Amino acid sequence: GEANAVIRLSHTIQFMLCEMTSKRAGAVSVIDEDNRLLGLITDFDIRRVLEGGGNLFALTIGEVMNPKPSWVYQDEKAVKVLQFMEKREKPISVLPVLDRQEKVVGMIHIHDLISRGL
Repeated sequence: GEANAVIRLSHTIQFMLCEMTSKRAGAVSVIDEDNRLLGLITDFDIRRVLEGGGNLFALTIGEVMNPKPSWVYQDEKAVKVLQFMEKREKPISVLPVLDRQEKVVGMIHIHDLISRGL
């Protein structure tokens, strides 16, 4: 959807940052030509590069992204998703949402779930 921040491996770091900003997303899904999830870039990934003294703009999307992100199906129960996000060694604040064909259809933020009273 329009509010779903997605990019491709071929996009620039600048495009990725613009996509995250314009969609007001704390993360962006990296997808292939079939809308399948290749990876995820979060605010944390960007901070990790910068705090390590790296030049973010000298890197590729593939070098910055997490190639094995957690994700959920769009028909999962919200309570189950919230538990999945919270009950981890490192809690997750954002997850890509996939349909049953494993195509990216959105992104869920933990604040979305909490604001609904879960």
